[in-house]
Amino acid sequence: MKEHVKIAVLGAGSVRCMPPVISALATYFGERPLEIRLYDSDEERLDLMDRFARHCFHFNDATHEVLYRPDPKEALEGADRIILQVGRNCARKYLRVPYAEASNQGDKLVIRTLDALLDDLPPEVDVLSLQRMSVKVPLAFYRRLDWPGEPTDEDLRWLPHQILRWIKSEEQIYKFLEEQEEAPLKLWLNDPNSAELVVNRLKES
Repeated sequence: MKEHVKIAVLGAGSVRCMPPVISALATYFGERPLEIRLYDSDEERLDLMDRFARHCFHFNDATHEVLYRPDPKEALEGADRIILQVGRNCARKYLRVPYAEASNQGDKLVIRTLDALLDDLPPEVDVLSLQRMSVKVPLAFYRRLDWPGEPTDEDLRWLPHQILRWIKSEEQIYKFLEEQEEAPLKLWLNDPNSAELVVNRLKES
């Protein structure tokens, strides 16, 4: 039996990133099976995306293994690859910052969270960032995709409700899955060199 490729998704509750990531993974059939560890500090969002991933994979006969991981250390342990998509909601809850205080800190919270999560990361792990350009990933080297596109505020409000309808099979999901047939995430899964290599000189100084 082929050994799984272990992928940790940090910020798996992200409404901006996770639905396209799930769609891309659900339509990905590589040489080796995937073990996908989902982490987010917002367990309600994590539960929603975990259920959504399982629904999409079952619908598309994808055999990936999905692991619900509310502990980031468990998600990262032995990971071959890491996908970064930590949003402000995940960062605020991880750092336990009150909502009123977090509203004016923005990306600073995300950067602090990434710094804590990625501390002592083995250098051989391939890291892919889906973070917004305004977020400086605290690593000397990492890879980056300018994907997925930026949703509107209306999309962000609407999508969690739509996901629940898909999970409950009130609406069919095949069109949503078809949208990511050519997702660049699949190219990275086949060859990490397909994504942009970023050298963060600030980390080295």
